[in-house]
Amino acid sequence: MRLNDLLGQASLKLTLLSGHSQGERVIQQFFTTDLLDPSRYLSGGEVVLTGLMWRRGPTDSEVFAAAVARAGVSAVGAGAAAFGTVPDDVVEACARHDIPVFEVPVEVSFTVISDAIGAALRVERATGLAATVHRHQGLIAALTEDAHLADLLPSAAAEIPCWVLSPTGRLVAGTAPIDDDLCARLARTFLTAPRLPHVVGVGRDRRFSLFGASAHPGRRVGAWFLACAGDAATWEPERRQAVEGLITLLTLERAHLDRHLHVERRLASLLLRPLVGKAAPAEIAARLEACRLDPDATFVALTAGPATPASDDLALTVVEEVVRPLAPLSAIAAVGDEVQAVIPVDSPAGVGPADLVEGIRQATRALTPVLRGARFAIGLSAAASGVDALDTAVEEARHAYRYAVTGQDRVAVVSSVDLSSHALLLAGVPTEARRAFHRRLLRPLAEYDRAHDARLVHTLDMFLRCDGSWTRTAKELHVHVNTLRYRIHRIEQLTGRKLHRFDDRVDLYLALQLQRH
Repeated sequence: MRLNDLLGQASLKLTLLSGHSQGERVIQQFFTTDLLDPSRYLSGGEVVLTGLMWRRGPTDSEVFAAAVARAGVSAVGAGAAAFGTVPDDVVEACARHDIPVFEVPVEVSFTVISDAIGAALRVERATGLAATVHRHQGLIAALTEDAHLADLLPSAAAEIPCWVLSPTGRLVAGTAPIDDDLCARLARTFLTAPRLPHVVGVGRDRRFSLFGASAHPGRRVGAWFLACAGDAATWEPERRQAVEGLITLLTLERAHLDRHLHVERRLASLLLRPLVGKAAPAEIAARLEACRLDPDATFVALTAGPATPASDDLALTVVEEVVRPLAPLSAIAAVGDEVQAVIPVDSPAGVGPADLVEGIRQATRALTPVLRGARFAIGLSAAASGVDALDTAVEEARHAYRYAVTGQDRVAVVSSVDLSSHALLLAGVPTEARRAFHRRLLRPLAEYDRAHDARLVHTLDMFLRCDGSWTRTAKELHVHVNTLRYRIHRIEQLTGRKLHRFDDRVDLYLALQLQRH
């Protein structure tokens, strides 16, 4: 409702005394008072109706006008009953503070005016809500007919700048372009906010309100969220209702996607379980086709899981969130305690192997806040062409995963391409066998170092790094060559190995590598 709409109701007999150019001011509510300073009861946008009982002189008019102006009211309705007319000092003080003033005649009660304002506001809100409901019903119908959210959002949020983002900062849909760095910051805030909705400040004067949009409100990894420009605490009821409608749309869209993923998981499980079990190529080819994958394509295999205890389905959710945006046709499923995936690469629907590895690394780093102390590991194979090479790729991915688990990073993504041949071989050796090999070769040196502070383990490591060069090793260790010779002799005595023999050097080098991992 606007001020002109109120003044235009002839039955109210209202006369505008100041602010003749401000008739388009919006009225959001009304408030009746005889307080000299009612500002603590005002929230802005009101028509303040007053009988002027607070006025003892012109100074009071200035105090009153300053108070209502500070509160952001839309207009003042002053009753004529107390003074027979509205005093000039009241009109002048309100004019100085840019507040329109109209006179309420003696025969018109404030109740009649407040009833007129209330009725008009109820009609406006009902009409606006009906329009919003009608628009959202149409959008929901469009979603059920497989319309895309990215196409619907601009019309659904025509007056609300907003963006739908994934927890990795990936833009799902939006009403306008948005910077990638800002998306990443909003996603980090979404993952770490103690509760939703949450308001985040960006710079000095930008605010974004973040809302969860998931069928599982308690789970943020794998969920979408809505980022709206502005502070939700200051919104009018109509905007809040519109945003609630958008959240309903997003929840429905996400639930539809989750149902689709459930079917995809079942098909992927039928492929990946026999693949891990080394089924015949003909059987694997048939199951690849059932997953809409070409048996002759090039694939990268993936194995993933939490390196420390976490929720049962965390690994599966994380893998789907980081892999599907890069390669939508990937087959992903839980197989025993691991998550397995077959990812098509170098095709129109996928990415190249190097870009895939880097994309997965970036996305998993973005999800680190939701791991909550747990460590997460992913192993990736080299690219494998055709169904005949796929079982080897799966084994490579599992070896790379075992290697990633031994690290200390919160999120470790290891590709077999990045591993040297010995590291890949070591990853395939059972943990107890690796530990026993390490203890058998290096424990005597470690115990001697603890007893004598001789730094034999460090000396051995540096000697092998320097390719057995006595001069270079002594220089790196800042010791005399004779001191180095004494230490090497002691190492050979304690380990029973001779460092001039190539095979003994290899054994000790591998033992040192196991110490690091």
